[in-house]
Amino acid sequence: MLLLATILLIIGLGDILRVLLPSGVSAAWTVVGIGGLAGAVLLSAGFLTGLPWWSVGLCVIPILLWFITVSADADAPTPSVRHAAPRVLGFVVISAVITVLGDSLIGGTDALPVPMVGRFGVEFAALAMGVTAFHIVSANALVRLALNAEQRGTQSADSDLVVRKPQLKGGRWIGPLERITLTGLLVAGAYPVVAGLIAAKGIIRFPEMHEDRALGNKAEYFLVGSFVSWTVAIVAAGILWTVR
Repeated sequence: MLLLATILLIIGLGDILRVLLPSGVSAAWTVVGIGGLAGAVLLSAGFLTGLPWWSVGLCVIPILLWFITVSADADAPTPSVRHAAPRVLGFVVISAVITVLGDSLIGGTDALPVPMVGRFGVEFAALAMGVTAFHIVSANALVRLALNAEQRGTQSADSDLVVRKPQLKGGRWIGPLERITLTGLLVAGAYPVVAGLIAAKGIIRFPEMHEDRALGNKAEYFLVGSFVSWTVAIVAAGILWTVR
């Protein structure tokens, strides 16, 4: 799982960097920054895991596929699902293949002995860092792709296409906090608390969705966005559980 942790950490930190960079920064400097970040993480992964360098280099493939497909800017135009979905699926499949390959190779190499971080191994700690970094910005981009698929227009009187987008700006901060919290609780086995948080979110949002039931689509956005966000958290918790 160390190669998967490497992929997630580079993508998560790279997307955070893309968001933090001023809007006036050229694309070339953004590429240089992400490239330097990726190079540092890949070199560290190569030295610490003892894996063949060619296997570590394979991590570049899903990383490039992600950065080409997904925009970290919430205000940037969202690519159509028809074009983005195959690439996202390819990212998942390639990452899974590289993860399995890395796990099969690390058993037969003279990898450096990894110490414990508290009562957890370095593999768990690395995955936890990668998952956390991915939750902050990158997972929001996945949610936006799903919401983009659910956008529906309504014909106005003059036949113009009107698309209503609910103003849920708080989700940019609530989403990452929610995913990190749910992932931690799931790994810890606090399932009743997870159920309570999910129920509380629905109760808090219900009045807003009820008022908007006639004209808007906030209920649909809430359900789609929440289920995608919860799915990411559950998958992340499952990955962490395998190395716990």
